[in-house]
Amino acid sequence: MKKGFGLILMGMYVLSTVFFCGNLQEGGEMGFGGKKLTAADFGVMCISTSYPGFSMDMADSRDNDKSSPEDYDGSSTGDVEIKALDAEEKPEPVIFGDDPAVLIVHTHATESYMPSSQGNYHTKKKENTVRDVGDVLAQTLKDEGIMSVHDLTLHDNPSYSQSYSRSYKTVEGLLKKYPTIRCVIDLHRDAISSDSKAKTVSVGDRQCAAYSFVVSNAVSTYDDNLKFIKRLNKEASNSYNGFCGKVLKRGYRYNQDLSDHYMLLEIGYNRNDIEEARNTAEVFAKVLADTLKAGY
Repeated sequence: MKKGFGLILMGMYVLSTVFFCGNLQEGGEMGFGGKKLTAADFGVMCISTSYPGFSMDMADSRDNDKSSPEDYDGSSTGDVEIKALDAEEKPEPVIFGDDPAVLIVHTHATESYMPSSQGNYHTKKKENTVRDVGDVLAQTLKDEGIMSVHDLTLHDNPSYSQSYSRSYKTVEGLLKKYPTIRCVIDLHRDAISSDSKAKTVSVGDRQCAAYSFVVSNAVSTYDDNLKFIKRLNKEASNSYNGFCGKVLKRGYRYNQDLSDHYMLLEIGYNRNDIEEARNTAEVFAKVLADTLKAGY
């Protein structure tokens, strides 16, 4: 029965994709709700109406190495965007107290870095994982005068399926518990093949892992989330000689409807050494702190 149902779902996906490929060849992309929609996205939508968990978890592979026409590198936002940001009315600076202003969670909490390569770079131990990097992020924010909540829940264990559904409930609950939270960070790392070398950037006298943002353009908070990330990149560019995060726009929710300052932050790759990822977390925390203190 389950096998037959799976075949039906796959058939729906294939047929919908084939049907709309002609349209895509003519016009490039379809419009949907003011946003661009690919054939694959439409297929996922068709299936998700009958199988709600599909679009969030089964179709969401976070293939960040495959760029889309909307992807851009935050380090080259261009004079037009910079001038547009500068032209906006500047908010009043903010002084933070003892209440938490940042929430750090991990939808895929078992993701690990070198030297922890066991389990295909996944481990329940905190050392050398994204949770380890999250600790550095939280401590540096504290040193900068901004308190945070760092949630260590293993949303991807014992089952990877529905990780985002589980982290959604966690974030929703913590936002209710801590109404002073202004920014949510879902901290991940990306992955490359075992024979590839992970990218690093020299910041001062330290080697830092490259980082990126994955932004959902399928939620009502998209514009605000993107604007906040552009602000972060502008601060990083000014303070750390262009050490910005690449911005990847995707048509999946990633729970980013829960806040207008919600980011999926990917620090480094599985092949990065943990120290490189920790260094990036420290730099990014300072960028985030300065941006929040400026009132953004």
